[in-house]
Amino acid sequence: MQSKWVLSSNQIVLLLSAYILVILNMGFWHYLFQHVSLNHNVIFWLTVPILMLAAMNFCMQLLFWPYLHRLMVPLLLLLSSAVSYAVMMQNVYFDANMLQNVLQTNLGEVGAWLTPQFWMWLGITGLLPAQWYCWGISICYANSWYCELGKRLIAITASLVLVIAIILLAYGSYISFFRNNKAVNHLIVPTNIIGAALKTVYNVYDAHRPLQRIGLDASHQRHGQKRLLVLVVGETTRAQSWGLNGYSRQTTPELAAMGENVINFPQVTSCGTATAISLPCLFSNMPRQHYKANLAKHQEGLLDILQRAGVDVLWRDNDGGCKGVCERIRHVDVRDWAPDLKCTGDGCLDESLLINLRAVIAKLPDDAVLVLHMMGSHGPAYYQRYPDVFRHFMPTCDTNQIQQCTTEQLRNTYDNTVLYTDHILAEIIRLLQSQTGLASAIWYFSDHGESLGENGMYLHATPYAIAPTEQTHIPMLLWANHDFAHTSNLNMNCLRQHVRRQALSHDNIFHSVLGLMDVKTSEYQTQLDLFAPCRQK
Repeated sequence: MQSKWVLSSNQIVLLLSAYILVILNMGFWHYLFQHVSLNHNVIFWLTVPILMLAAMNFCMQLLFWPYLHRLMVPLLLLLSSAVSYAVMMQNVYFDANMLQNVLQTNLGEVGAWLTPQFWMWLGITGLLPAQWYCWGISICYANSWYCELGKRLIAITASLVLVIAIILLAYGSYISFFRNNKAVNHLIVPTNIIGAALKTVYNVYDAHRPLQRIGLDASHQRHGQKRLLVLVVGETTRAQSWGLNGYSRQTTPELAAMGENVINFPQVTSCGTATAISLPCLFSNMPRQHYKANLAKHQEGLLDILQRAGVDVLWRDNDGGCKGVCERIRHVDVRDWAPDLKCTGDGCLDESLLINLRAVIAKLPDDAVLVLHMMGSHGPAYYQRYPDVFRHFMPTCDTNQIQQCTTEQLRNTYDNTVLYTDHILAEIIRLLQSQTGLASAIWYFSDHGESLGENGMYLHATPYAIAPTEQTHIPMLLWANHDFAHTSNLNMNCLRQHVRRQALSHDNIFHSVLGLMDVKTSEYQTQLDLFAPCRQK
């Protein structure tokens, strides 16, 4: 009795292609059933399984190299299983940006994803097939290398011809589908993994270019009074759940109680849908439509210009890093100044940003910009983002397996994170109000939004072109004391009445901060300074 299956190379490639297509692409098939009508696209539905199998077979044939396949195929099965879980359970679009997020994540964030359900899925659909491939089959090759090569070329050619024939047969259906679903390729395993890896390798290679300096002419006009601008960068807070924007729930009660002193900007969009994109983008001199991530990696940004002009800059982080933005300025992590702070494996509470903050402000020698990078509403472990005293909306989703929670539980838990963010911002404002002789302001904005199950989507990082508004519409607010408004020549009534109604974005931050801090440079563009129309001459 044979203990192993004996298969030809073409047979095993076809079997692997069918397995990956049927089992590891359930997320893709679910997407098709949601977006393509069965009644009006009969030809599409009759041909798409054949097309996908032929395309998958073509790709797998190119990857099936002698000897190397024993390593490559098991690895590909494990990676495909892991990515398929994210695609299927959270509707994750796996592209180069998502891979960048994975590579830049920390152990705490990784722990939030490694749930029992994930390990079960990985074991059944990834580990077991990989073991079977390593020890359960024997591959029978042709008698000579040229016969084997000939058979492989025939299989590759046949697959390619079949793909082309089907596309020509149902060209109208396929062109319409791909025009309306431009990012669907990021759902298909393992081509999404391979594509993301190739793009990332290119990005790494491209990043070795020398640092490009900008704003070399920057100068700073000092006033008689020390000035401080606190930039608070939020995490994953969406405008739809922001109380000051008219949300049905009051998730910002402390900020609302401060009245007109807090200026809320309701129409703001982000530069990206993930921190790894938004953070470098909003601190760069590039608008979203012309943003180049590779250029941003080796080009100075806003904080470099401020520092060159003589403004003291400090970055305090509670969100796993600044994504390269603060590499050339003073920066500290929450665990550096508060090593005894009680944190979960997934991070620390944002109140850690307030520890010794009064002393830090007192030691600032001159005009300064202080950046506080919050953990905010980072998912999927929303329930770990706030202390029990802020567990106001109940019942909550006290697990990182958010798709298992009801819509009400998920919404309640997320809203509690916003409630806690409101408290942190109010505490910072109260601290600044207590300072005498200091012209101070706080400017808060989120890096991107979040999906909470709308249309079956969760979390964020969806490609921007198809991202729902929940992931791109973000909250923003400004508070400034009288001295800061006076030294900046800001007409606060003008801001309340006019500017807050305008459509704004992360594109405005670079130039607006330069304007607020009276930094003169050729990089500054008045039309992108949102405060310029309300700056008195």
